[in-house]
Parts: sequence; structure tokens; C-alpha cells
Amino acid sequence: MKPYPTSRRFLLSGLYLALAAGCGQDLDVGSDVLWTSRFEVGGNSLPEWTPVPFGFGSASAVPPNTMEVSSERFHLPGNFAAKLTVTGTADNTAGIGASLVQNGGLPNQAYYSAWYYLPQSVSVGYYWVIMKFRFRAVPDDPNTAGELFDVNLTSPSSGVMSLRLYDHQSAGNLPPGDRQLAVSNLAVAVNAWFQIEAFYRAASDSTGQLTLWLNGQQILDLPGPTGAPGWVAWDVVSVGNNLTPEPAILYVDDCAISKSRVGFTGLIAK
Repeated sequence: MKPYPTSRRFLLSGLYLALAAGCGQDLDVGSDVLWTSRFEVGGNSLPEWTPVPFGFGSASAVPPNTMEVSSERFHLPGNFAAKLTVTGTADNTAGIGASLVQNGGLPNQAYYSAWYYLPQSVSVGYYWVIMKFRFRAVPDDPNTAGELFDVNLTSPSSGVMSLRLYDHQSAGNLPPGDRQLAVSNLAVAVNAWFQIEAFYRAASDSTGQLTLWLNGQQILDLPGPTGAPGWVAWDVVSVGNNLTPEPAILYVDDCAISKSRVGFTGLIAK
């Protein structure tokens, strides 16, 4: 994949303005943006996720877990963010949590960006998924749906948070499991906003691709089959198992799907 070129500001297209109507201040991205969620509509309504322009979307939390729009933390220049609170995780073997979902008519390749805020470090006993990609082997058949990639928060040492990528499918000669990140001793900020951006290309052969960036730094470049083109699912979630302390709180803001890199500065690449 080509290096991220110098960015410049663009005016938003009419499509983006229509999708983001009523969402407060515009996200500083360009005409390549396909969809965004700023959580600026107020209250606990999440109209940016339901209904959606891509076929299906949802915003839900399985009790006792909760999801709300909050002004406690927000990514500038906004005033609100989604607050995902996961409780009861010490005995949560089912991995239930809170999920924001876009799926169905997503493009076969695009960039997916979300900003996160951890108010405190959390000890992750088993897993804590914060971003997911899912697939269908046959786009029109829901029975062929499967798990694909999970971006997880981890706690390699006391007070330190990091990331790992779990691949649910076999890749070449590799069985399902963690995939090696390109950056060793990767640290995720606590009490500060951080951005995870992914490039995802759906393909049933070796032209498939997942690339990840943390705050603009590439941390993974993984080619290989990623599911048949025609059905892509992207989830921004808080799904954990054995997290301490509880409740585990995660704030999410400025989610975007674009044809070009959003980037750590919030600009679309030239």
C-alpha cells in the first residue's frame, strides 16, 4: 500500500451533507467520505446508525450493559460521544456487550475510522473487542455469515494498554489466531483520544486486504481472503470477557467510512 501522502482540506460533498444533516459541526474530511457518525444530535438517539445508507445498521447494548450519548468526553470539535459501559464482565463467558453496526451494502473496499477514549486502564483477562469486521461467503445468504477480524484492547502489564488483532479465519498456512503487529511494545493512550483506522478490501482470494493504523502509524498489513465481495460488516463495539475493574467504560466518537484515508489529522488524503 502506498504511503499516506500530504493531506489538504476539501469541502464536503452534497452526499455527505445529506447523510450528516442535523449532526452539528462538520467532520473535517473531504468529498471522498461516504458516511460519518458524530453523535452530535443530542439525547440518546443514534439516527446515524439506524436507519443507514448501506442496507442495515443497529445500535444496541445487551443488559446490564449500556450505550448512551454523553458529554462527559468528546473528540473536538464536537460536544458529545457515545459512552459504552460493559458491566458484569467477570462472569461474562458469552462475550455480550454494546455494539454499533453497519453492514450489507458497504463498499468492497474502503477506509474505516473511529476515535476511542479510555478513562482508565483495564486489566483484560480474556478479550476486549473494540472493532470488528465480519463477512459472508455468499453475500445473499445470511447462513454463510462468519467472524473475520477482531481489533482487541489488551493489558500486557499493569496500567499499560495495547492492541492485538485476532483473525478468525485461516490465512495461508496460518491457523486462526493472533496476527503479528508491525510495531513492538505498542502502547494505547489512557485518558486521551486515540484513532484506529482500517483499510478493508473484500475478496475471496489473495487480493483481499486488511491494513490498520493507530494514530496514523501503520501497525498491520495483512493480505489474503476476506470474504466474497458484496457483503461487508463493520462493528464499533465494546465486547469483553473478564475485565477488571468493572464497569469497563469506553467512549467512541467521529466514526467514518471513506474512499480515502481519513488520517490522524482528520483530513482526506489528496
